[in-house]
Amino acid sequence: MLDAVRAEALKLRRHRATWLMVWIYPIAFTLIIGGVLLYGLFAAHGPAGPPQPAAEWIQDSTMLWKVPTSAPGRFLIAGFAAVVFAGEYGWNTWKLIIPARTRWQLIAAKWAVTLGFLVIALVAADLITLLGGWLGSLQDGQLPAGVTLAAVAEAHWKAGTHALLPIIYTIAFAGLFAILTQSILATVILSIAMVVIEGMLPLIAIFFHGYAPALTSWLVKVLPLYHMANLNAWAKGGAAIPFGPNEILSLSWTTSFWALTAWIVAAGLGTQLRFLRQDLN
Repeated sequence: MLDAVRAEALKLRRHRATWLMVWIYPIAFTLIIGGVLLYGLFAAHGPAGPPQPAAEWIQDSTMLWKVPTSAPGRFLIAGFAAVVFAGEYGWNTWKLIIPARTRWQLIAAKWAVTLGFLVIALVAADLITLLGGWLGSLQDGQLPAGVTLAAVAEAHWKAGTHALLPIIYTIAFAGLFAILTQSILATVILSIAMVVIEGMLPLIAIFFHGYAPALTSWLVKVLPLYHMANLNAWAKGGAAIPFGPNEILSLSWTTSFWALTAWIVAAGLGTQLRFLRQDLN
């Protein structure tokens, strides 16, 4: 299994899609932070304003972790997963790889490498952003009082772990779409549609609730779309979906977490079962 992961990582680490959709995070944030610091170094400074509160500074330093949970960030994740999983069909390379490994290992290796590359890139970009925030504060005078290493580490750990499940969810369903459609383009289109529908879910729920209230309520609670949106919104207090004038859905973070976990497991099993039965000669 480790050999399969190493082979997949070796194949993808310098791939153009990896540079454009994964390594782009630390590269882009290095350029952005560098530009901001250079501008602050040479720009004229006016009178110093009131110091930023420590809690606000720490929260601002975790902004990077909102990128992979946003719609554009998830489009990039799904696009990379599409290349990783569906690219083998377009390149017609499955028949060269399969004799050397069992099929379940090949899919598991792709999951591991896709998630591993993304986590490495995001952690690197997060550290770059944190370093840039620290240097920027030194340019302005000093760090706000109350900013400690323990508080910063705790905030970044929480932000990173909250972003992890949406990343895994996006990879799992993009992988499933790739195995089902055997097409990078179709996988990207389906993944984008899934993310867009999540954003439109309140309007969709209100529309269909007027025709089939019981069915609409049941589908929203069972399907993963609301639970994905709810997890992303819990940082702001939770996502309540109004069905009509007298019905609102607002589930706990724990409920949405376990519901989404179940869907991720189902997508993973579906991917493995479909791939085991495919004729790839």
